[in-house]
Amino acid sequence: HYKLEQQAIFKKTWLNVGRVERLPRKGSYFTKEMPSAGAGTSVIIVKDTEGEVRAFYNLCRHRGNKLVWNDYPGEEVSGNCRQFTCKYHGWRYSLEGNLTFVQQESEFFDLDKSDYGLAPVRTDVWEGFIFVNLDSKDTTSLKDYLGPLGKGLEGYPFDKLTQVHKYRAEVGSNWKLFIDAHA
Repeated sequence: HYKLEQQAIFKKTWLNVGRVERLPRKGSYFTKEMPSAGAGTSVIIVKDTEGEVRAFYNLCRHRGNKLVWNDYPGEEVSGNCRQFTCKYHGWRYSLEGNLTFVQQESEFFDLDKSDYGLAPVRTDVWEGFIFVNLDSKDTTSLKDYLGPLGKGLEGYPFDKLTQVHKYRAEVGSNWKLFIDAHA
């Protein structure tokens, strides 16, 4: 059932992945591992050269390897860069997701780099919260999705909240039972 829920729920809605404060300047990025959204789903969230927040699937378009990672491919990372470079064959992508460099490009027949940019993920920012939607067919705007609850919270000074507490727990239960027990 969990696999069906992943497809029916987590891959078809707006998901909060972080705050804009994690992207303080152009070239800032962080990755978000999203196992509940499907096996191996990883997303790069970046502030591009124009200051726009964008998201892409964290996959090189050449061989499908994870593009951005440090010591352990399954862990989330953050940093600042001018471009993304695949560790496998060195393909490079701009902060806007365009393929900009291919090693030994002449060995590829009729390669059109514009066809191999990073795969975008729908992204929107509401009150400093960054949301992504993995469902490319969903046309619901973030504002419509948030509805009256979002409208009622607009203007709250979320950016002034400076204390951050994080915890991580592996819970061996159905996610709905866990949420219901703590709601």
